[in-house]
Amino acid sequence: MSEGIRTIVAEVKSRGPGLYLRGLAMGAADVVPGVSGGTVAFITGIFDELVGTLAGVNASLLSRLLRGRLVEVAAGINAGFLVPLLAGVATAIFTLAGMIRYLLEYHPQPIWGLLTGLMVASVFVVARRVDGWGLSAFVAVGLGLAAGYGIAVAVPAQTGPELYKFALSGAVASVAMILPGISGSLLLLLMGKYQQVLEAVHELDLVLLVVFGLGFAAGILTFSRLLKRLLASYHTVTMALLVGLMAGSIRKVWPFRRAVPVEEAGDLQKFDLALPAALSTEVVVSLLLMVVGVIAVILLENRTRQRPRF
Repeated sequence: MSEGIRTIVAEVKSRGPGLYLRGLAMGAADVVPGVSGGTVAFITGIFDELVGTLAGVNASLLSRLLRGRLVEVAAGINAGFLVPLLAGVATAIFTLAGMIRYLLEYHPQPIWGLLTGLMVASVFVVARRVDGWGLSAFVAVGLGLAAGYGIAVAVPAQTGPELYKFALSGAVASVAMILPGISGSLLLLLMGKYQQVLEAVHELDLVLLVVFGLGFAAGILTFSRLLKRLLASYHTVTMALLVGLMAGSIRKVWPFRRAVPVEEAGDLQKFDLALPAALSTEVVVSLLLMVVGVIAVILLENRTRQRPRF
């Protein structure tokens, strides 16, 4: 066994379980409209490595792959990190999608409560990464708030089943894989592709899944390079923008709502935010899960700061 392979195997053994669990959490988040897998990556301490790894995938790696230089390819894609993480993401999408859909359909308020706690705490986690709160940072927060809120209240479109639309929707949704504050499922919902993609996963429609996956891969590899440059050159403004995006998108996961009658069929976004009218059992459970979400993020952040490579 070569030294390169031994190094990768050793990294998978030491970090694999933790990365797999992070991938499970990211995949589960990506299935829920309103929650971003990028947010999970951030609060679990792998955001920077994820962006750097994806940004490092380039055409030279494909050339090495075609020449059979697999060890070099594995090292180039940071396989010890990426493989267990993506395995967790795939596992969550193919096994948890049905359960999450069931919970959101029959027990939505407690689930939204948990997600609200996660999102609120995550906003403060990201805010701590802003290096200096000047005018430009506050402007970026304002822009992020407007964008996040606008996406949260947008009306879903109705789109056809053409394959190129699945590729385009995959490219757009891929942004949420690494960008905290924007939900890939919500973007799919707005593009009229959420139900179609979930059905393709459930029915194992390989044609649609491959087309969607190719668009997703192209989008995430392109955007990761842009995000890496922004973080390197405009770190404070970029982080402040992410704070705004996350704060603005909290509207989508707030558990206490008052429905608003709408004309358009299939419009899932029309509701007003509200406070609970009475302390029913469901409300109490929702509030408790909101607290659980906050505590979970705090514990995760403390753990990743103490052991950043577990």
